[in-house]
Amino acid sequence: MPRLRGTFAFFLDGRGQTGLLPRLWRSVHRPRQPGKAGRSGTTPADGGRENRSSLTRKELAAKAATERISEQARRAKGLHLDWDPLRDWMIYASVIATLLCVAAGIHLIRALVSDRSGLCLMIFVLFALAVVINFRSIRTLRNEYVCAAFLVRKLTSGHGFTDIVQSDAAGPFHQHIKDLVKIAKHDPSVSQDSLITLLYSRLMARSRMVDVLSGVLVSLGLIGTIVGLVSMTNGLSGTLEALGESSDASMLMSGMRSTMQGLGTAFYTTLVGAILGSVVLRVLNNVYTSNVDHFVSYIASLTEVRIIPRLRKRSRTEQMEGSTHEVA
Repeated sequence: MPRLRGTFAFFLDGRGQTGLLPRLWRSVHRPRQPGKAGRSGTTPADGGRENRSSLTRKELAAKAATERISEQARRAKGLHLDWDPLRDWMIYASVIATLLCVAAGIHLIRALVSDRSGLCLMIFVLFALAVVINFRSIRTLRNEYVCAAFLVRKLTSGHGFTDIVQSDAAGPFHQHIKDLVKIAKHDPSVSQDSLITLLYSRLMARSRMVDVLSGVLVSLGLIGTIVGLVSMTNGLSGTLEALGESSDASMLMSGMRSTMQGLGTAFYTTLVGAILGSVVLRVLNNVYTSNVDHFVSYIASLTEVRIIPRLRKRSRTEQMEGSTHEVA
């Protein structure tokens, strides 16, 4: 017993203040002191969260600036767009919707009504989600076109280039100019090849989800084919049992009905998945990617003609002034 009391006293004394367990508790829940975590007073995890939050704030600020510039450009008169992706998308979507209603509209409605597996409904829901994502990407790209046209118009003014460099980035073209200005401070022979590649990759990343959903719709159609064939096999087995044993008309009709429903599921899911996934979504996604190609080439040509010569000239002038000051 004395040895046992000594063990308890080691872990927890009579008052609960100086034992091992109270000391561990106080050390864990001790308030953090600014000097202990590092010079900045934050842990690496806190620093990572702050970096992510700062990136999120920058993205939100850039998106808000893009929308603000595009709204100003809409109000401005005489603004010429080199290309309108939203109008292009609306033309393709209208043509596809018309052809779809004329050629396969009744079959799509029958598939949605008669399918008991729920796969056709799932395909339609995912298709609607993909169309919304594609439309949002096209609308964002259109706003970026408007911002680029507004900045080109601003470059013709007297202090337009200085205002563009000093203001917050609004759209990819604006950010592209600011990045080139940063490069020109260190490299007089500034080049935009790497930045154009990064810009193209960033814009094309928006089409990845629609491409994935297109493949998912086709896969769901093939899965529906297998599910329908399995259901048809079960219905045929019931029909054969009804013919062989009791010749019951009700069982025979039930087996035939199950067979036909399985066959309809197999055909309808394949039809819906192929039309909506392989045809409609791929065409709409290709509309976006072709507009991205046009937009990137538009930015590259504008920068090569109007921005890079000015930056190279300014960099050479600054170098000559610096060398003159050194000689003096």
